[in-house]
Amino acid sequence: MKKIYLLLTSVAISGQLFSQISINASDLPQAGDTVLVGISTQFNSVDYTTTGANQTWDFSYLTANSERIDTFFNVSSSSALYQLSFNNFLSPDYKADYYNRFLNNNIPSIPGGQVSIDNPVFFTKNSASKSEIVGIGVEVNGVEVPVRADTIDMIYQFPMTFNNSWTSRSYLYMDMNPAFDAVFVRHQLRQSTVDGWGTITTPFGTYDAIRVKSTITYTDSIKIDILGTGNPTWLPVPTPQDIEYTWWSNNNKIPLLKIIERNGFATVIEFRGVTDYASISEKINETYNVKIYPNPTTNLINIELTDYENANIQIIDITGQIVQSIASAKQINTIDISTLNRGVYFVKIITQQQNVTKQFVKQ
Repeated sequence: MKKIYLLLTSVAISGQLFSQISINASDLPQAGDTVLVGISTQFNSVDYTTTGANQTWDFSYLTANSERIDTFFNVSSSSALYQLSFNNFLSPDYKADYYNRFLNNNIPSIPGGQVSIDNPVFFTKNSASKSEIVGIGVEVNGVEVPVRADTIDMIYQFPMTFNNSWTSRSYLYMDMNPAFDAVFVRHQLRQSTVDGWGTITTPFGTYDAIRVKSTITYTDSIKIDILGTGNPTWLPVPTPQDIEYTWWSNNNKIPLLKIIERNGFATVIEFRGVTDYASISEKINETYNVKIYPNPTTNLINIELTDYENANIQIIDITGQIVQSIASAKQINTIDISTLNRGVYFVKIITQQQNVTKQFVKQ
């Protein structure tokens, strides 16, 4: 009898250590959220295959070789062209909740070198039962092209609990006119399963989590007149299969850890940053007066400093890259940003005493 009691006690203690959770739409980001993402290149040391019930995943050893700021933009802040496709009450199936940059870009280059596809973004719509990518936006030779998904890609089905699975087939038809006379077509198959639960430790902390494995297979082709004969031809575009592993916890907006495998090897390792970039900015700005106007802006931004002695100014895009800088700032600084792409940027003021960060929107 005593042995049975001890066994039950052990099970009860174990149940306190592991909690099987569910992920719902409320655990995903909302428009306006900003998070810090750490990017690691420790591809050879990470074990991303071990999974199952009652797992203890320890990724505390990961270090960030670089960092990125992920912002989930309100669709109303996008261009009129994008809003017509993804913020239109006449098309409720495509009315997105937010958009963000298409990171880990898997849109292939176009053969022939005649066209450039830049600044890809994707538009996401969330509901109580699913999260969907309803379309993308790209700049083709500098011209914005919104592309609604003819068949919408369901990336997550809620609630996400252990052993749940879903399959999503999607279809994208991208007519690049008037920017360029070409058509890009993508057939995509996404097969997902929640294949593990337990606790995960990353540099962000230790949390109860579930793991989702998604295998994404692409069949791409393009209709293009490479030789300039006036007879465009459909050509297959080889695109490698992605296997995406994500570890989710409650109330953290993005996965605590994301690993993407391509051609049998890990090619992307990202984890949720230790602190929200926006939170750091707000805390520091409490003790330092910086004014930025107008905000939003189009061509010029004014940066007014209370204490400008020996101050440097950096303008940083959402990938963390410095796009403009002033080595010696004045009390009022007017900066020409007309050449920058539309989006959210950060102004970083560097002084001997402290660093200050503010945010502005380029329309």
